[in-house]
Amino acid sequence: MKLLQSLLLTLLLFTIPTLIFAQDIMPPTIPWSGKSKSLLVDKSSLWVTPFELSDGLESPTYNQTMDWIKKLVADSEYLELVTAGISEQGRPIQMVIASLDQDFSAKGLSTSKKPLILFQAGIHAGEIDGKDAGMMLLRDISQGSKLSLLEQSNLLFIPILNVDGHERRSEYGRVNQRGPKEMGWRTNAVNLNLNRDYTKLETAGIQAVTEVINSYDPDLYIDIHVTDGADYQYDITYGYVATGGYSPEISNWLSTHFQPEVDQALKDNGHIPGPLLFAANGNDFSAGNVAFSFSPRFSHTYGDIKHIPSILIENHSLKPFEQRVLGTYVFLEQAIKSVGNHFETLQKAVAADSNQPKESIPVKFKFREIAADSMEFLGVASSKVKSEITGAEYVKWEGKPITQSVPSIFMDVPELSVSVPKAYWVPVEWTEVITKLKQHGIQMETLSEAKELRVELSTVTSYSMGNQPYEGLMRVQRFELDKTYRTMTLNPGSVRVGTGQALGELAVILLEPESVDSFFQWGYFNSIFSQTEYMETYIMEPLIAKMLSEDADLKKRFEEEKATNLEFAKSPRQVYRWFYEQTPYFDQNWKVIPVGREW
Repeated sequence: MKLLQSLLLTLLLFTIPTLIFAQDIMPPTIPWSGKSKSLLVDKSSLWVTPFELSDGLESPTYNQTMDWIKKLVADSEYLELVTAGISEQGRPIQMVIASLDQDFSAKGLSTSKKPLILFQAGIHAGEIDGKDAGMMLLRDISQGSKLSLLEQSNLLFIPILNVDGHERRSEYGRVNQRGPKEMGWRTNAVNLNLNRDYTKLETAGIQAVTEVINSYDPDLYIDIHVTDGADYQYDITYGYVATGGYSPEISNWLSTHFQPEVDQALKDNGHIPGPLLFAANGNDFSAGNVAFSFSPRFSHTYGDIKHIPSILIENHSLKPFEQRVLGTYVFLEQAIKSVGNHFETLQKAVAADSNQPKESIPVKFKFREIAADSMEFLGVASSKVKSEITGAEYVKWEGKPITQSVPSIFMDVPELSVSVPKAYWVPVEWTEVITKLKQHGIQMETLSEAKELRVELSTVTSYSMGNQPYEGLMRVQRFELDKTYRTMTLNPGSVRVGTGQALGELAVILLEPESVDSFFQWGYFNSIFSQTEYMETYIMEPLIAKMLSEDADLKKRFEEEKATNLEFAKSPRQVYRWFYEQTPYFDQNWKVIPVGREW
């Protein structure tokens, strides 16, 4: 028996797969000991967070997080916990409200003389730094020495947005990220990326955030992530729509008042702030840093088109978890102070952007022909190594600080703009589109009785679809349009979406087909491509003969088409099709996008 057990144990040992942890083979890190370490409390403290108890190595589960937060809220008159939504797997998406005035209502907070800041963590659930930083900050506000922060701003804090992805956690959550020990998953329970969902609103998480934004009307929106990609010295990188966006006055406020103060606070606490960083060559920064123009499917660009000052934080994935969390804390604390100190000028910027003229707006951007300038780049030394496995070269990071001068490559030149009509009309039968417009907070008039109206419509003359689903939808890719005027019959329940409102730009982005985030390109009108009625050849032959005998102009156009299009002349199918399209039997709604423009 013992011999059999020994053999079985030996067999088991040889069949267990080798455990490989990316944490053990990551590039070397630069030693760090910043002043922000003083934010950590002793493990004996009554309100020590799970993050602090683990020496900055771990982040608590959903249940552990919520249990800790519920106890904190129950012990403070300045905090309240509300449910912002329910996830696909049935978990509450919780939000903490902090108010010195103890007015936790949406109406009270949206009309308060104090600014309101919304910050969220875990939209990509493995990138969870903001959760642990927010827990520490709320602890120090409600139980420590920082209650005065609530004299400057009211707060909304969503500790975990992608709650289902958060619980798909393991030591194999994110291969390129240095901690925490267990990390959640990037996408939600149905494998959708929440930070690609701000225009199409397919996920419970982004539906919840949109409802919070519409109800509470925050004055600053912060979305906290962790990067992937190359190595560099910066630990807290962040950005906003600085150029090429829809809120230029807000962008100016962020660059003039907000960024200098936040950067200084981070530097004072031993962190190295930087802009959003994307290597132009995909490997290192020798070819420059790219400042992309993100479409409004992303959080900070969605905020920009809604005229909400919005920040995307991207902590550096190769920096230790503790360093990233503490840097996030410093960022959030200074954000509260800066918005409070400059709130009046911020309000003026928001008002100016909300009321700007809307004759035409860009719907697609391209790169500048010449790099904007160069930036002093705090990089990390690297070398090119030839792989013994593939034979190709790859970048090896060496953990040594270097300073470089690299080009700044901006993608902020309008490539395509559209004229803005007075209003759009959406027929009642396109219920899903109307519902999404309402979820965005866009104002509209709803018909109570039928109406006939002459409007401009777009007809798709050619198109191609994506070869695979993107974020669960089949997108329309290359296409061409014709625009013509027609009289539409609009039944009760159809809506008129005026563009003179504050969210007029968002309405254009969603309803103009040329926009990369339009409902058309996302595939919500794909059924217009299906042709459902046909004509048999035994009808077509005598009908064509009659048409040619009675219409000399038609006969002339037919002969010209044959003479100039040899493929057409040789194809009976194309000939029948051509004549069918000349008849009133042909489907007049085929490939017509059912959104009318009122000029």
